[in-house]
Amino acid sequence: MFKKTTWLALLGGVAFTATSVFAQDSGPLLNLLVKKGIVTDQEAEDLRTELTKDFVNNTSAGKMNLSSSLVEFKLSGDIRMRYEYNDQVPETATGAAAVNNETSRQRFRFRFNGDVILQKGWTAGFALESGQASDSANQTFTGAADDYGVFIARAYVGWQPNANWSFVLGKQKNPFYTTEMRWDADISPQGVYENYKAFFGAKDTFEIRAMQHAMQDNNEQAIGFAGRDAWMFEQQAVLTKWFGPENLNSVILAVGYSAYNQSTIPSTASVTPTNSPANSAAFVGSVRAQDYGTFAGEVNWVNVNGAGTAFKIYWDSSYNFTGATRAYKVYALNPAQFSKGASAWLAGVGYSYGTGKVQGDYSAKLDYRDVGVTAVDPNTNDSDWGFSKTNEKGLKLALAYNVTDFVNFNVSYFDTKIKQGGMTFALGNLNKSHELLVDLVVKF
Repeated sequence: MFKKTTWLALLGGVAFTATSVFAQDSGPLLNLLVKKGIVTDQEAEDLRTELTKDFVNNTSAGKMNLSSSLVEFKLSGDIRMRYEYNDQVPETATGAAAVNNETSRQRFRFRFNGDVILQKGWTAGFALESGQASDSANQTFTGAADDYGVFIARAYVGWQPNANWSFVLGKQKNPFYTTEMRWDADISPQGVYENYKAFFGAKDTFEIRAMQHAMQDNNEQAIGFAGRDAWMFEQQAVLTKWFGPENLNSVILAVGYSAYNQSTIPSTASVTPTNSPANSAAFVGSVRAQDYGTFAGEVNWVNVNGAGTAFKIYWDSSYNFTGATRAYKVYALNPAQFSKGASAWLAGVGYSYGTGKVQGDYSAKLDYRDVGVTAVDPNTNDSDWGFSKTNEKGLKLALAYNVTDFVNFNVSYFDTKIKQGGMTFALGNLNKSHELLVDLVVKF
């Protein structure tokens, strides 16, 4: 057995190397000394206090000073490695031979998020990512191993004064219930968001969601619509109803309306403070005649094939009440040759095991979309279906598997064909297209 002097020497060593011992938790050693009768409970507690003080005063980690208003500070992110193969066949109006534009490339995406919960209902947050286009943070491995930029994807402040009301100001996660037919999941809209939520029944909710999107800051010295900032106004009523045994199944119904003011999104690089959008198939020019009525939803059944399994059907739809004006006045299409293409719809099914957060979880989704040329906003729609083009119809398949709790393997594929042939207008000029994406995603 150790002599008492040996134990005291060891104890002195603990005090001398307080930083390293404290970092590894000195509690078990102090408890052992008490058990051996080397020190009393009070002496152990005094030493524990001294070790804590030394750690705080003499280490960089101990000097971290967090605001007293902070309740929770969460850091998260992901890195995605992607193989992409795609093929686009542009439409020709003259009957000339079609040309296949094929691409095969290796890409990556980096995202880093910080979300803060403060006292008295306040929140804040930010997100950084590896691409500037709002609908894609992808970067292609190229440029002889040059480095890549990092951009601010979100910066927001929120306030929830009570359980019913909440407000968010800034560039934020999309707060609307929607599919990617209308809103690409990568896009973080910017502006002011208001939400009212009413609770009834066991778990049911009814929400009114509204946002004033700041789309473009224009130079006020310009004459007419070009000198007016571009704003999109969107509002939505969302009902979530639970049913079945133990209220585990659910149905979501979302009815909305979206419109722009009379303005423009310019394409010149001289605009201050921002330039034209870098999205996949963004439309620059007048935002006139975009008045969309929308209806989306889903029905979910759980434990359909054993515990943890789920089946869902989902849908989305959009109709532009001013589609004729958009088609013939803004897009300058020939009314004798093309219809206004004011409607779009999506219908899909999905099956899953687990929630996508645990090793072994998996999911599969398949949907079909039919998108008219004026039926959705080209600045917000999905870039991973038809390359963000309209005047397209086709399917998309998405598969996901959790290799571990923090690593996902995903595969998606889409195939589209043109709706109105002979259209060479930039937004609706794909005769057909398809794309295969193979992803490995590591979350942290």
